[in-house]
Amino acid sequence: MKEENKDKLRQHAGKVLLTGTGALLALSVVTLGAGLLGDGPAASDTQADAAVRQLEGSLSDARARLTTQHTRLLVQLPGMDIGRVNRDRATGRSLLLTLTDSSASTRPVKEQQVRLDARYDFLGHTSRVLTEFVPQWMTATGATRGTGMTYALADLDIDVSRVRGLNYFYTGVARFDPVRVGPDHNSAVKGEFVVFTYSTSQDGTVTSLDAYRASGRSRDALGASGGGQPSAKPTG
Repeated sequence: MKEENKDKLRQHAGKVLLTGTGALLALSVVTLGAGLLGDGPAASDTQADAAVRQLEGSLSDARARLTTQHTRLLVQLPGMDIGRVNRDRATGRSLLLTLTDSSASTRPVKEQQVRLDARYDFLGHTSRVLTEFVPQWMTATGATRGTGMTYALADLDIDVSRVRGLNYFYTGVARFDPVRVGPDHNSAVKGEFVVFTYSTSQDGTVTSLDAYRASGRSRDALGASGGGQPSAKPTG
């Protein structure tokens, strides 16, 4: 019973950051809309751009404060090693970048799967990361057609989902924006969202990994809200 209470506290700690970020973004959008409507149709593009830059700066500062509060809350939880959490978050970020750099790869899907399987012991040949995520990601980003788009990591949230014994479990949501280079870039290409989970042992070794490309509906919803947790994990 005591362990269940700890898990609930840790889950609550993760929600602080995601919920707070969403609320701040919603408030920023309302403020921007009210300001532009107040100026009427004559509001200039310059004013709008300035307002957007100001709101982005305010949102960035507010999110930084929320992240600090989230970290402090984690420190207060029984048995939570914040140093380990920070280390594991860096590991998760590295894993994610390795999985998604195939968007601009010239390698075929099978070669990419073999490469990842050989690199990571925790990925077996039946891993859904290899059998589902990699092919779907490479297809969606154009890599399988030889016209893959390069994506840059634009936003990343990784939270502790639970602790079981000496194992820590994490859930992450990442936004990737297309890197547009030159006059011939395809402006219709949308950003991508990836939801992933992983676990680590006490020495930092990754023991499991799963990843999903957000569905079209979830991707659009996330893009409109500025980030957060999709309601479902199917791809498409």
